[in-house]
Amino acid sequence: MLPSSYAFYTFHSRMLTLLTSIYHRLGEVQARHLQRPAAELAKAYRVSAVHATLALEGNVLDPLPVAELVSRPTPTAGPAALEVVNTHRALELLPELDPYTALDLRQAHGALMHGLALDAGHYRTGPMDVLYGDPPPLRTAPADNIPAQVDELLHFIEEDETPPIITSCVLHFGLVYLRPFTAGNGRMARLWQRRFLMRHWPVFAFLPVEAFIHNAQPAYYAALEYADRQGDCGGFVTYLLERIDEALAELLAMPDPVRRAPDRMDLFLQQAPSRAFRRKDYLHLFPALSTASASRDLAEAVEAGRIAREGTGRTAVYRRVE
Repeated sequence: MLPSSYAFYTFHSRMLTLLTSIYHRLGEVQARHLQRPAAELAKAYRVSAVHATLALEGNVLDPLPVAELVSRPTPTAGPAALEVVNTHRALELLPELDPYTALDLRQAHGALMHGLALDAGHYRTGPMDVLYGDPPPLRTAPADNIPAQVDELLHFIEEDETPPIITSCVLHFGLVYLRPFTAGNGRMARLWQRRFLMRHWPVFAFLPVEAFIHNAQPAYYAALEYADRQGDCGGFVTYLLERIDEALAELLAMPDPVRRAPDRMDLFLQQAPSRAFRRKDYLHLFPALSTASASRDLAEAVEAGRIAREGTGRTAVYRRVE
């Protein structure tokens, strides 16, 4: 059941094409163990996501100062720098938050708008003009029942049986449409779509979809305005599916990272069963690895105290050390 007319969308064949492509790419991401990036790539993607989401809101900082602030948060140079630091901290906080809980949504807004809005972390209490470009306003968003409407939206996305990729796009539009806060609604919509997608695919914890939205910024606001005017967010959903598909394509176009034994063990232990496992289980995750290399990886992990071994040779059994 849709929470309101703003969550209505017409399904187009283009959506099906994009969904097929996205799910194929997500399968390749998993097969190539790209769900969690190497440290340097993670840092570069974080800078890209922070810069792009703020550039969409008119922040004038270039990527280099954004990178410096992400590495060494010192918000002493005015609101633009504080926006960068806050956005980075909100992204750091994101894994701890429940995408279906309004209290966590407000907590994220509090981190995002700390020092930038007097009512950070609180819903607005007055009406708001809805602008997508030049005045006059498209409409006025009332403040009546905002807590109930947000709860309704979050309950809808939790219960919706549509593919989660599409549901995440509806969530994005719903938050922009409702504008539950006096400031930062666009940022929150992009942030909360990311949080929702992270629940299904870890790759969205770092994938900078915002950078691809920024590359097609005029179309982003045009799609939002058209959806608002028509009462049908299908075109906006299609727009976001295109950006997600582009972001995944870029990730997959990069050469696979060269992983050291500890990196491979990190990946394995993130997915390893709680029961005992053998070398063949390790090789199942890394089929290109030789049996000798797998044995060396396991021996190094035993020596480092990360796993314990019982037995020797091919019959050895391993358990993770808690």
